[in-house]
Amino acid sequence: MNLANKKKQRIAAALYFIGLAVAMWMPLGGIHLNKMVFGFRLDHLLHLAIYVPCALAWSVLLPGRRWLWLVLTLLVGAGLEATQYVLPYRGFDLTDMVANATGALLGWIALFAYARKLRHKDNGSY
Repeated sequence: MNLANKKKQRIAAALYFIGLAVAMWMPLGGIHLNKMVFGFRLDHLLHLAIYVPCALAWSVLLPGRRWLWLVLTLLVGAGLEATQYVLPYRGFDLTDMVANATGALLGWIALFAYARKLRHKDNGSY
């Protein structure tokens, strides 16, 4: 991969984290996400979904450190949710933090499995 592509990937990863922080800290303005979808609160499904790509963003910024991606992703999810405790227009919710962690873990597992598949393919194991 050339340097221009790596730079674009790093910029995209940084923009993901900025967007994630904005989404977690912005006022909701009367948006209610308590609707149930497939037996889960829509709010929790959204939390889960926006944290799935977090490990991928870390993999771009810190290549080759798979376990660190998971730890950092979990810390980002916990940290961004915890900061909502002090925001007067947002609220801390432990179940949101669990949804963040679930999304982070699912994303990390998918990325780890994909990297493993590529490694096996490169070694001629398939």
